Amino acid sequence: MLTIKENYQSFESERKIFLIRGFGISELDLNGKINIIFQKGIGITLIRKIIDLYKSRIMNKRQGYIIDNIGSLTIYIQFFNLNQDDKLIITYIDKTDNAMNYTKLYNLSKKIFNQIKLGLPNLKVEKICNEKVQIPQARGLVGLFIVGKAGYLYFSKVNKSRAYIANNSFQIAGFISAILIYSQDCIGGEEYGLELEDIDLGDHQFYVTTKNDVIFAYLVEKINKSENIKRYMLLVVEEFLEKYYSSNVKSFNGDLSPFNDFEKIIDQYFII
Repeated sequence: MLTIKENYQSFESERKIFLIRGFGISELDLNGKINIIFQKGIGITLIRKIIDLYKSRIMNKRQGYIIDNIGSLTIYIQFFNLNQDDKLIITYIDKTDNAMNYTKLYNLSKKIFNQIKLGLPNLKVEKICNEKVQIPQARGLVGLFIVGKAGYLYFSKVNKSRAYIANNSFQIAGFISAILIYSQDCIGGEEYGLELEDIDLGDHQFYVTTKNDVIFAYLVEKINKSENIKRYMLLVVEEFLEKYYSSNVKSFNGDLSPFNDFEKIIDQYFII
C-alpha cells in the first residue's frame, strides 16, 4: 500500500496537462464484456462501438496501440494486459487536424496502467484523469433543467447572473414538462426523442431532447454558443441516464439528493 501512495503522489505532482476532445479508460474481459472505468468528452456508446470495432486486434496481443481515422476524428487506442483474462484500454479521440503527441500520450497511458495495476481505487484514478486530461468546455449555456415525465425537477443549474431564472426553476420545469406531455411523439421511446429547436426566446433558445421518460432542456444564448455545445448536450443525456436511471429514476421515491453530484459533470462540459 505504501508503494501505491508514493507512486500516486509523484504522479499528482507532475504538471503536464493534456487538452483533447475525448478520453476514456475501459476494461475488456475474455468474454468481450466492456466495463468503462472513466470517460469524458466521449460518449459511453461511442467508446463501446470503438472497442467493438477493434476488439479482435486488441484480444490477439498482450499490449499495443491502434491509430485510425474515423470521419473527421483520429482514434488512438493504447491497450495493456491487466491479468491473464482482462485488458486495460485507454482511448483518445481528437479532430484529425489536431495533431496528437503519441509519445506523451503513451507515457500518460503507461502511468495510468501502472496505477490501476497496483490497485489504485477508481475514485483516485478519476481524480488523476480529471487533473491530467482536459476537454474544451462549451460556452453559451445559461441554464439546464433535467425533468421527469411527471414534472419532477431532478436537477437544474443556472448561471448565477440569471437570478430570475434560477428562482423560477420549478415553474420552468413544469412548463417544459407540460409542453412535452401534450406532444405524445416526444415521450416514451428508447431512442432520442424530438429535439425542439424552435422555442425561440429572442436572444435565447431552448433545446429540448428526451430519452427514457426524462426531459433535458437547455437554455442557450444564441450569439454566444460554441460549436461543441450540442455534442455535449447529448453526452449529458447519456451520462445522466447511465449514472441515475436504474438506481434513482426508474424507482424514483421523491429524494432529489442523489442528483446533486451531477453538477461536477456539468461543470466539466460547460462554462455556466
